[in-house]
Amino acid sequence: MQEIAEKYQVKQETLLDFSANINPLGMPSSLQQKLVTSIQKLAHYPDIRYRKLKEAIAKFHQLPQQDIYLGNGAAEVIFNLAQVLKLSQLLLLAPTFMEYEGAFRNYDTVFSYYLLAPHNFQVDVADLIAYAKKEKVTGICLCNPNNPTGQVIAKKDLLILLDFCRQKKISLIIDEAFIDFTPLEENSMISELANYQELFIIRSLTKMFAIPGLRLGYLLTSNQNILKQMEMITVPWHINTFAEIAGREVLKNPDFIKETQNYVKEEREFLVENLQKFKPILKVFPSEVNYLFLAYQGVTCLQERLLEKGVLVRKCDSFRGLSAGFYRIAVRSRVENMALLQALEEVLCEE
Repeated sequence: MQEIAEKYQVKQETLLDFSANINPLGMPSSLQQKLVTSIQKLAHYPDIRYRKLKEAIAKFHQLPQQDIYLGNGAAEVIFNLAQVLKLSQLLLLAPTFMEYEGAFRNYDTVFSYYLLAPHNFQVDVADLIAYAKKEKVTGICLCNPNNPTGQVIAKKDLLILLDFCRQKKISLIIDEAFIDFTPLEENSMISELANYQELFIIRSLTKMFAIPGLRLGYLLTSNQNILKQMEMITVPWHINTFAEIAGREVLKNPDFIKETQNYVKEEREFLVENLQKFKPILKVFPSEVNYLFLAYQGVTCLQERLLEKGVLVRKCDSFRGLSAGFYRIAVRSRVENMALLQALEEVLCEE
């Protein structure tokens, strides 16, 4: 957001930011209070082993603590995992979260499995497996739900993919950074960790609990050999005191997650319903998370036009596989969503 504000010479505080996919309910009030009352703890080093934080994560997911690797944000987890796995040929979706390419840039070969607009950017797992066989990949990295498209690969399909990966000794990395915004029991693959050494799941606490500035993510896997190697390359005290406190605090409150899921579903449906009136110049793709993926048929830059109205959306032409005309918008509060719709109406009526 700061980069956009500087580029277009607008004040950051005046922009209504729909570019960042953060919980519209904001940070839980209990966490705010906890951080304020914990200020004196900054005078001490955090526990270098982060035992209480790992205990909280293990309890939340009903996993052994030994299956957890902590990261200074999910990005650190991705980069450290890439350094340790040393896969010769990796398969990524396109479009997807761009940090994967940065993390795996030193690999011999990185293949892209392109998702297509006519198929609503859905993953065809049977076709994905056929492609993986053809290219003889040694690793597959998926973002589920995918960013920026908002699509979820069904668990039954992921189980088919996971069995294929075990047979072929392929590492399967699944980034579940936005899975908390969907029904967890239906979509998360965490329950399969004990049975598959090939499975690596990346999670983030920053999106659901609106704390991206604190940087906290983690890896879940039963592959102890890989976890030991990752610990060996990790900088000591890489999780700061406030991030550790935040992680322990937010996982005590599963009701907040459920409240968020209900709120996001209601507001997402409100946005989708009202965005339909802008067809055919604007197409909304199906989404199951806290953001929507759009195709804009106009000739101007929608991001620039909306900036004139004080609204910032994410332009997606920097994602592999996408051209100009694709945008991502966050699901925010009703008042903010109505402001976005009003800005869109003003802009699109001028087309």
